[in-house]
Amino acid sequence: MSMQDQTLRSIELTYDEIEAEQLVIDSIANATLPSSSTKRIQKVPEMLIKETDDYKKYYVPKVVSIGPYHFGDKKLEFVEKLKPVFTMRLLSNNKETLRSLYKTLGEPQMVQELRSLYDENLIAKFCNKDFTKMMLLDSCFILYCVRFIFFRDSDDCEDLNIHQIVYLHQDLFLLENQIPFKVLIEVMKFVNPDSWADKFKSFISGNILASQKLKRTWLEKIPCIGNNQSSVGENKLESSNVPDHLLHLLHRTLTNDEKLPKNDHLKSEDDSRCTFRNVNELMDVGIHFKPSGTMSLAHIKFLQGWFWFTADVELPPISIDDSTKPMLLNLIAYEMCSRDAHAAWVTSYICLLDSLIDHPEDVKALRKAGVLENSLGSDKEVAKLFNEIGTGLVPNNLAYLEAKYHMQKHYKSRRNSLISELKHEYVKSPWAFFALLGALIALFLSAVQSYYTVWSPEGECDELCKLLKKNHHL
Repeated sequence: MSMQDQTLRSIELTYDEIEAEQLVIDSIANATLPSSSTKRIQKVPEMLIKETDDYKKYYVPKVVSIGPYHFGDKKLEFVEKLKPVFTMRLLSNNKETLRSLYKTLGEPQMVQELRSLYDENLIAKFCNKDFTKMMLLDSCFILYCVRFIFFRDSDDCEDLNIHQIVYLHQDLFLLENQIPFKVLIEVMKFVNPDSWADKFKSFISGNILASQKLKRTWLEKIPCIGNNQSSVGENKLESSNVPDHLLHLLHRTLTNDEKLPKNDHLKSEDDSRCTFRNVNELMDVGIHFKPSGTMSLAHIKFLQGWFWFTADVELPPISIDDSTKPMLLNLIAYEMCSRDAHAAWVTSYICLLDSLIDHPEDVKALRKAGVLENSLGSDKEVAKLFNEIGTGLVPNNLAYLEAKYHMQKHYKSRRNSLISELKHEYVKSPWAFFALLGALIALFLSAVQSYYTVWSPEGECDELCKLLKKNHHL
C-alpha cells in the first residue's frame, strides 16, 4: 500500500471514529433552513452566461473543486485525492488536532450556519457529515496552498506541476468555487504558522490586477487580514469585517470597501451622459492620462492642468494577462449577486474602460501613460478583451460621476474643440503643418519689413542721400 493510500485510509478511519461521537450532527441532517437566510455564495447569474463554452471557460474550475457546487467533477479527481494528504501535512499529522477541528466545524449551529450560505437545493444531497468533511478538507487545502505551494518554486512541489499551480490561483477566485471565510478562520486557530496575516497579504497581493510596483506599495492596505486584526498572532477578526469568502476579500481589496459618493449637485441625467468615444478623442482636447498611486478602483480623479487647455485624469493601473478576463468576470458576477450591489465598482470600472477603448491605438496610449501593463499580447487583443467584457454591462451612474462630468465639460468646450480641430488639420498632417509654418514665417517677415519701412530711425546713409539730392539740384 502506497504512502498516499495509507494517509487516505488513516483519514477515513479518523472520520469513522469522529462520526460515532457526533450523533447529534445527524439529528439536524434534515433541518429546515430559515426562510430569511441570506445566500452569500451563489451561482453565476444567467445573464452573464452568453454561451455554454463561456461558462465552462471562465466560471468552472479547471484543477480543484472548492465547496459543493462542482464537487464530484471527474476532471478534478486528481487534486481531490490530494486534499486529505495536504490536510494531514497542514496539521502536522496530528489526529487529535484533526478530531478537534472536525468537532468544531461539525457543531450543529456551525453546520446550519454554513449550509445556509449556499443554495439549499444544490446542497441537499450532502448530509451534515459529508458537508462538514468537505468544509474541513477544502479549508485545509486552501491554507496549505497559501502557506506552502504558492510561495515556493515549482521544483519544490512534487505533487503539482507549474501549470496546475497557475490554474489553482484562478480556481480559488471563481464565484462558484468558494467556502465561507469563517471556516478558514476556524482552521487557522488550530494551525500556528509565523503569521497568517502576512501569508494572506502576499497571496491576495499576487492576485490583484495592479503592476508589480504598485502591488508592493498596496500590500499593507489589504483589509480584514492585517489592518483590522486586534492580534495578528491570534488571528482575531471582527465579525462585522470578516469577508464572505476569498473572492469577496479580493473584491474588497480592489475597491477598498468604498461607498458611492453623494455628489448631489451632479445627479442630473445630463451630468452622467458622456459623448466622448475613446482615449484619443480626449487627448486631442488636452486631456492626458496617468496612473494613480492607489489600486482602488473607486479612485478616479480629474485634475485641471496649469494651462487652461490641459487636464489630467488619474486611473488605477491595471496589468492584463491570461488570468485577467476570468478574474474580472467572476468579480462582476459577485457584484451582481452582492448584498451591496449599489457599489458595483468593478462593473463601473470596466464600463469606463470600455468607453475609453475603441481601438488598439487607445490601448497604446494608455500603455504609454503607464495605466495599462500589457502581458496578454497585442494591443488589439486588449481592446477586444475590454469590449467583450463591457458588452451588456450596466454601470452604476453615480460611480465616477464627478470625474466624468469634468471630462465631458472639458471635451465639449468650444475653445478646446477649436484647438483640437487645428491640431487635426495642421499638426497631424506634416505637409499642411509645414505649409502653415511657412505662411506664418512669411507673414512675420512681411510684418517686420513693413515696420522698418515706416518706423525705422534715420541713419548715416539717409543723411548722405539727402546731401546728394541737394547737390544734384544745385
